[in-house]
Amino acid sequence: MISSLKYIAQERKCKLITYLNNNTDELPLEKQHQIYGAITELDSITEILNGHRHKEIHSESNQDEIFLFKPIESKGTLREAVAFIKDFF
Repeated sequence: MISSLKYIAQERKCKLITYLNNNTDELPLEKQHQIYGAITELDSITEILNGHRHKEIHSESNQDEIFLFKPIESKGTLREAVAFIKDFF
């Protein structure tokens, strides 16, 4: 999926570059600026997709590796602590 999105972005970028190269004389300066901005945005999108693809490939090759955002605590730990405190007092 990521590679197909990347292909679409690159294809659109190539079409914009071709259009800009063929019609530079007829296009107003503000339209040229908009096209340059769109090309830059497509470059950014391609880089983001490359990063996601790299992560996807990494997770596919390291299936046993778990990526955590915060530590996971066992479900029983809190219950055991509350039960201990209740029994103690």
